[in-house]
Formats: sequence, structure tokens, C-alpha cells
Amino acid sequence: MRALSSLFQTRWATQPWKPALGAGLAIAVIAGLKAWGMLAYLIAPLGASATLVWMVPKSPLARPRAVIGGSLISALIGFFVLSLSGSTPWAMGFAVGLAIFAMVMFDVLHAPAGALPLVIGITHPEPVGFMASLAASTILLVLLGLIYVRLTERKTHPAPGPN
Repeated sequence: MRALSSLFQTRWATQPWKPALGAGLAIAVIAGLKAWGMLAYLIAPLGASATLVWMVPKSPLARPRAVIGGSLISALIGFFVLSLSGSTPWAMGFAVGLAIFAMVMFDVLHAPAGALPLVIGITHPEPVGFMASLAASTILLVLLGLIYVRLTERKTHPAPGPN
């Protein structure tokens, strides 16, 4: 029990609640846009995207081009493959694999985007509304994340020199 308490205190000292709160607020804004009819869809993998953008903002998987580009490429591949072959298990697996390959080739790998062909295959969303919602949501998520990082990153100041 003492080890668990020590671990919790160590984790709490790094203040993980700050980026977690930021990520939660960003998702709440996006969900609010959906609730107010400004977005056609609220897309589940955005929660995982928010985790990367806020908790590991310097990760290659959290780069703006990866979050936005990886998501859009994966969704387009999902719509294309599944429109040709239907939502069979093999087609969904192929679409996910092809999406991952494309993200690597375009240098926009974003792990949560790998789920988008599955989301599309399971829910059969309307393509234009889905793509518009995805584009707006990922752009907003990235912008809010960049603002958060800019406002909260620690500034290191040089030590005062001799007078």
C-alpha cells in the first residue's frame, strides 16, 4: 500500500490533471458542437487523439500533420475500400492495414486514425458529413492543443550571472 501511495504522489507531482483537463475540455467543446448541430458526427477515436495531443505533445504521433492528415487519409481509405467491397471482416482488416501503410508513406502516422476504417465499416456514416466533421474536429483539437501547450509549457530561464 505504501508503494502505491508513493507512486500516486510521484504521479500527482507531475500534474497530469492539467493536460487531462485540457483534453477533456477540448472533447467537450467538440461534443458541444455536435449537440448544437454544427457537426454531423462525434467520432470516437478523437478521445485517443486528445490523449496524444495533450499528454505527449512532442510525440511524432501527436504532430498536427499526423493528427489531421492521418485521420483524413485513414477515413478516405475506409470509405473507398468499404464502398468497393462492403463491410466484411476481410475488407475492414484490409482497410485498416492500407490506412496504416498510407499514413507511414505520407509521414502522418497517428495511431487513433487506424480505427477510423473500423468506425466507418461498423457505423456506415454519410461520407461528406463524416469527413467534414472529422476535418473540423481534428483541426480544432490540434489548435486547442497548441494553445494549451503554448500557455502551459515551462519556460527555462538562464541562471543569473555575476553582477
